[in-house]
Amino acid sequence: MDNANERVGITRRPIFRIYEIHAAILQGNYPNCTGLAEKLSVERKTIQRDIAFMRDELGLPIVYEDSLHGYRYDQGVSDFPVFQTTAEELAGLFLSRNALESVRGTALAEVLREAFAKLTRGMLDKIQFAWSDLDEAFSRKVVEQNPRDVQRFGRIAQSILNQQITGFYYRKLGASTGEFRRVHPLHLGEVDGGWYLIAYDQERAALRTFALPRMSRISISNKRFDRPIDFDGRSYLKQSFGIWNVAGDHTRHLVRVELRNYAARLAQERRWHPTQELVALNAKATRVELRFEVGRLEEVLRWVLGFGSQAKTLGPPELVRMVRDEVEAMRGT
Repeated sequence: MDNANERVGITRRPIFRIYEIHAAILQGNYPNCTGLAEKLSVERKTIQRDIAFMRDELGLPIVYEDSLHGYRYDQGVSDFPVFQTTAEELAGLFLSRNALESVRGTALAEVLREAFAKLTRGMLDKIQFAWSDLDEAFSRKVVEQNPRDVQRFGRIAQSILNQQITGFYYRKLGASTGEFRRVHPLHLGEVDGGWYLIAYDQERAALRTFALPRMSRISISNKRFDRPIDFDGRSYLKQSFGIWNVAGDHTRHLVRVELRNYAARLAQERRWHPTQELVALNAKATRVELRFEVGRLEEVLRWVLGFGSQAKTLGPPELVRMVRDEVEAMRGT
């Protein structure tokens, strides 16, 4: 037996041995410990322990046929037995599977599919089920992605991984046409169901954020760029409440909002920002003060207005003024 086969035997997970033993018995060839040990590159005692586990723990009807010197099932066994898994593993597995749907049709889809397959193979010793069972039990409401956005995601993701200078036409909100931008793509982030690219804009010599749906005519060059060592996409996004941010602007605002009734309950259940802190203002916590620190306030304004009369802006003064002006504008005064 060569060294490669020995290494395979050493690292082979027990569940794969058990599956092979199960398959061999199902074939009706009456496999024995010696033959299985040779096939699976393990010791004979290892196969004996596996068979004892299958019989005693999994309840498989394995019997040894003396006349044929091998094992058989003395009852009908149609499929591999079901294993137990934790609630956390089920939830993680389901959400991972759903995440694949967001990149269907892109260059990343096959790579992620293979990675997901490795994860599920690693769980075979704990779980077996039909995906339809999970689909009936769980669902995840997400913003439907336009097929063109999915294609953009794949191309931009590829340019980030390969550090390739990328060009595209970008249409700002309110603009009727797009303008050409040439960038160093650095990070893709999902915010509120939308995907955004953070990139270094060559012409503006600064970081900018681009919404994928407003990008068109993407061209990826063969020219490479050096990724900034000190850039962290996650940290960059944390500076804003949503996605609006200005590179180089270190202004920070401490947002303080009083929330009441249902809004107060939501605040105790959700985390809208990494720096979020909550202070109860009464014994039943039907009034709370929510605090967090951000760079820009435009997206905070929209968030506060979404709660209507259940929110009262306490600070900073700029946000108080913005809310007041917006409400007056909505009244038409």
